Amino acid sequence: MPQPDVLSRNGTYVAFRKLHLRVAEYRRYLKDNASSPEEEEELLAAKMVGRWRSGAPLVLAPDHDDPAIATDPHRVNDFTYHEQDPAGLRCPLGAHIRRMNPRDALADSLVDVKLHRALRRGTPYGPMLPEGELEDDGAERGIVFIFMGTDLVRQFEFLKTQWANDGDFVGLGDEKDPIVGSNDGTGTFTIPKRPVRRRLQQLPRFAVTKGGEYLFMPSIRALKWIAERDT
Repeated sequence: MPQPDVLSRNGTYVAFRKLHLRVAEYRRYLKDNASSPEEEEELLAAKMVGRWRSGAPLVLAPDHDDPAIATDPHRVNDFTYHEQDPAGLRCPLGAHIRRMNPRDALADSLVDVKLHRALRRGTPYGPMLPEGELEDDGAERGIVFIFMGTDLVRQFEFLKTQWANDGDFVGLGDEKDPIVGSNDGTGTFTIPKRPVRRRLQQLPRFAVTKGGEYLFMPSIRALKWIAERDT
């Protein structure tokens, strides 16, 4: 911990990451694995992320996008998995948002989800790839984000190694996060469906880490203490 003690009191740890996103490759993968050019691609993308393009969650809008939910701050995050979608028929068990925050999905296990949750905030960088473009134009684009918590190992590192890159905790074996997982072209993604589930094959890597750092963020009180020092 930072010394003297006043510097560490009420502070927090921060993980900074810059991720390059292979948007063109992601679009090609959706096109190659969808039966229709638009509607099926949108649904497939939503299944991998766990939300529609607008931000509406699949648990509340399983069949089509619903921007009204996405723009309602009281509804957009008001859902659970254990009670509303235990089998992942709406939001797949391995979808990105379900992995990063299982909510109550692990209620029957010994895992205390609250121990691993943390605050995350991100913003995109670079120009948008034109709509419908399937070839990479060479531009740098992706997302930069900060991850704030009290324990980098128990929170950030755990989410990265266990929830993003290990499917055992939801019974998916070697499957990894379809969006940010370290897939290498041999990965799979399972979409629960009745009467027969669907399994996507040869999942490539869509997010590549370009840089990052572990930091400590002092509290406002500590910053005031620093400002009051003579030297």
